[in-house]
Amino acid sequence: MNFQCTHFYRYLRRIALAALIIPFILWLLVLLARMIGTEPLLRLDVWLQSLIFPVPGDVLHRLLPAALFITTLGSFRFTLLAALAFALWFWLGRKNSITAFSVLVSFTAMWVLNTLVKLMLHRDRPGLQHLTEAGGYSFPSGHAMVAMGFYGTLFAVWGMYNRAHDRSISFPLVAGALLILLIGLSRIYLGVHYPSDVAGGYIAGALWLWLTIPSLYAWIRNSGPPGKR
Repeated sequence: MNFQCTHFYRYLRRIALAALIIPFILWLLVLLARMIGTEPLLRLDVWLQSLIFPVPGDVLHRLLPAALFITTLGSFRFTLLAALAFALWFWLGRKNSITAFSVLVSFTAMWVLNTLVKLMLHRDRPGLQHLTEAGGYSFPSGHAMVAMGFYGTLFAVWGMYNRAHDRSISFPLVAGALLILLIGLSRIYLGVHYPSDVAGGYIAGALWLWLTIPSLYAWIRNSGPPGKR
């Protein structure tokens, strides 16, 4: 078996491991919260929401158009278009099938796992007035999970490309962190998620990155210069 196949199967094994671990960890966190008592967590959620949720006429309410735009960046439709566009660009434009594959996998895994966990845990959404449409259950936030797992993969690939060309990885890391943070905050601001929902989404996405990015990096590094695979 050549190095390409070895790294490919290693990456697939890490994907499978992530698909098992992420639902288990989120279920375990919810179980621990129920054992300790959900009332303190709910009080913290409500308090944090009160700091972010806008009241008509106040300064925060002026940010509504920006919040609606930012939250769209984490929606299923937008991330689907982004995943297809980047995958095609990597595959056809840069002749880079590895990163094209990783982009499609991260998008698919985040949305599928999020749906499964939501159906498993059945947490209702906040009782606040929703400032944008939102359906289904609340925990974990799909936008936050996809922002961390899918966009995190994109920015990680960007960082790998910069490192391979002796460029700074600071900008991809900072830009990625800012986008992920803003998408999560937009969900709390719009009243469709508790802060703990967003935290759960971040944890799930971070687990995905932790489990898959090292093997993806090894696969890319051992396949020649970026853009020539």
